[in-house]
Amino acid sequence: MSEEVDGRGPPSAQAPAAGPARTPLRVLMLEDSAFDAELLMEALRRAYAHAEVTTVRNEAGYAAALREGRFELILSDFELPGYSGQQALELARSLAPQVPFVFVSGVIGEDNAVELLRQGATDYVSKGRLARLPMVVDRALREVAVRDARSRAERALQDNDLLFGRLVDSLTDYAVVLLDAQGRVLRWNLGARQILGGSESQALGRPIHDFLVSRDGPSLPEWLHASRAQGRFNAQQWLLPAGGEPCWADVVVACLGADEAGVALPVATARVCYCLIIRDRTAEHRNAEALRAAVAQAEAAQGEMARANEAKDRFLAIVSHELRNPLAAISFAAQLLQRLATVPERHKELIPGIRRNVELEARLIDDLLDVSTITSGKLSLRADRLDAAPLVAEVGEMVRGALAEKKLKLSVRGVAEGAWVRADGARLKQVIANLLRNAIKFSPAGATIRLESAVENGQFVVRVVDHGIGIAADALERIFKAFEQADREVARQFGGLGLGLAIARHLVLEHGGTLTASSDGPGQGATFEMRLPLADREETQPLAGDALPPAPAPAAGGHGARVLMVEDNVQAAELLMLFLQDYGYAITHAATVADGLACAGRQEFDVVLTDLGLPDGSGVEIGRALGARLPVVALSGYGSPIDRQRTQAAGFAAHLVKPADPEVVHETLQAALRRGLALPQAQS
Repeated sequence: MSEEVDGRGPPSAQAPAAGPARTPLRVLMLEDSAFDAELLMEALRRAYAHAEVTTVRNEAGYAAALREGRFELILSDFELPGYSGQQALELARSLAPQVPFVFVSGVIGEDNAVELLRQGATDYVSKGRLARLPMVVDRALREVAVRDARSRAERALQDNDLLFGRLVDSLTDYAVVLLDAQGRVLRWNLGARQILGGSESQALGRPIHDFLVSRDGPSLPEWLHASRAQGRFNAQQWLLPAGGEPCWADVVVACLGADEAGVALPVATARVCYCLIIRDRTAEHRNAEALRAAVAQAEAAQGEMARANEAKDRFLAIVSHELRNPLAAISFAAQLLQRLATVPERHKELIPGIRRNVELEARLIDDLLDVSTITSGKLSLRADRLDAAPLVAEVGEMVRGALAEKKLKLSVRGVAEGAWVRADGARLKQVIANLLRNAIKFSPAGATIRLESAVENGQFVVRVVDHGIGIAADALERIFKAFEQADREVARQFGGLGLGLAIARHLVLEHGGTLTASSDGPGQGATFEMRLPLADREETQPLAGDALPPAPAPAAGGHGARVLMVEDNVQAAELLMLFLQDYGYAITHAATVADGLACAGRQEFDVVLTDLGLPDGSGVEIGRALGARLPVVALSGYGSPIDRQRTQAAGFAAHLVKPADPEVVHETLQAALRRGLALPQAQS
């Protein structure tokens, strides 16, 4: 239903009610635009088809409608001819203070809206977003319903003393006290007797502060004053009951009304003015404090652990750097010998063997030092398509010295080629080597260890069979856990940390394979079996470079490029300089950060190759100082992700980890030189 009132006569239009028969929603709409009024009614009727809307266009019609009608909702524009939305709000709050008042306007603005909400408006809706109107109306009506329900509940509490006695007395965990306007006790329940002390007959007519004192926070008179001003007071604070122990409590004071003129009436006829509810939360509060203290201790311990981890990471980085430096010298020397030295035919494989072992050790140093990386499953694999069969024999040769030391024999049988898998060759060597070393450790002198390989059912299989001390059935899985061995007697007799088999199984699982152990029992030897899935058929052809390449011939390409090499390991620097000079580079060597920067200040260079761990600082400083005008390449034993992030942020062109193949160093320098050609253009 819709009515239009302009203040000069009766309604001029009426729309039929729609929807099911129900109590209509009576709405007063103050809107001077007929078009906007239609839009508002349409938006409202989508949710309230039964609404009866009285539309007024000016102040006179609005005031008359407020005085004559009983409305459940007021919708008002903000700007009206000769009349403002603020004036409309003030009149509504004066004549109909309980009716929700919603502004619907296109020009109200956020600042005006916030101010009007402070002055008593219920909400506001932009005319450009009328789809929100039903939601806003729903919320406003719910708030009215809640407010009405609260008022009815408070009147019921005030008027129904019997219901209070039956229900509230059962709340033994809550002290519920009714007070008059002067704060005297009119009634309290059993919970009040337990929390505050004293019976109801002892408390009746006495001020509540005789039984309760606020140890901190607002005082009792302040509770009552705040509840009168706001209708309700809430607090959590320490209280001191008469004759009791201090307690941490939730306090709620509801103002239910006041005696007229504040007259102190006799207790028998005094009217309930306040309802005081207290809940003792001492135990919970102390538990929460203990929990907070425990959390603080845990955070402190976590911080200390983080600092310890940082210290450990720094230590391991230094260890890795110190180990890689001599490996770099060994690698460069082996490659130089392979290129230049004349070696008898029967010893020709020694130098490639040195190279292979240096490369393997270099690949494993960081992960073996960082136990947290191993145990957390974060080891990275550099998987490629390769023939795994030759790896078995290579690993057998690697352990010949350990076999000879214990006078053991090694029988190697199986496929020589054709076991193509997608895997990390260095990691597979590590697995097989760990299995062989385990067999060597637990085999008696003079025994024979079998190393077998086969291709079975689409899998590459490696078995290591020994005739040593054997394994009890209940230990077959335990031996694959880090720091575990079969039993204490084995640990005492043979020593070791129990990491080898754990690392081996982890690596095999990362390749998608399995590693299992079997034994007939103590004294019966053991068999370890690794199974890896073969690569897909289309991937089984060899890739160029799968086999270990011969030593590279000197490559042209340096073209006299001027290289500043900053390296404190003189032997490694001299060996690498020999390679790079063969490639055609002109090398200037410096051993410290200061010397390197001084050289760069005296003469021009095309590229810089620098270590990071230098005696007087970090090579990162060289990258920061020189990286803007020429390419800088890192060649260092520091190769963690954090180290790489630091060099990248400092503007390095590349980051190589020792020991690096000279051919790789050459290719990296060439790429950096090509990049360096763009630097003058970028700077100009």
